[in-house]
Amino acid sequence: MEKEKSKRKEEGDQSSKAAMKSEKDQSKAAPKNEKADTKKLIQFMEEQYEKYVANVQTFDEFYHAIVELIEKFCEERGQVQYKIPTKKELEEAYNNHHKAEGQLKKEEFIKIGKEMIRRDSFTLGKATIDFVMYLFGAPLCALVAKRILPGLGWLSDDVAIPLATSGAVAYLIKSKQL
Repeated sequence: MEKEKSKRKEEGDQSSKAAMKSEKDQSKAAPKNEKADTKKLIQFMEEQYEKYVANVQTFDEFYHAIVELIEKFCEERGQVQYKIPTKKELEEAYNNHHKAEGQLKKEEFIKIGKEMIRRDSFTLGKATIDFVMYLFGAPLCALVAKRILPGLGWLSDDVAIPLATSGAVAYLIKSKQL
């Protein structure tokens, strides 16, 4: 009996590893653009339908489910963030696609998601802004400091800028932002 459980667990582990490898291969092959990100978000929302949306019967419950879904998706992804649509915009889409009383159907949910997730739904997260600031700001600050502070004139620009860039990259790696 325990051998069967162990065997099932190993098979499950192997299939989940294969699925993760397949996702990694797909994410490497897919270009990092907004259209691909939109498809990933919609796919994520479809996969999470049963957990978050299946029992929704009012607009307020639907809005709460959408907010949770987008937050979960952003937590998994990291840097690219999605703007949460305003309650008014989401309510209009909900009323346009959910015609019958009662439970929200999966097809209705997918139509609402496609309508609400557009190009203007993207924003740069704090991690992205920090990354850009460190990577480009540190060399610029080093150059300005070298020019302004007395006694640093002996240091060549060809040394100061790469040194500052390397320091910024080392910091980003150490702080697990890169």
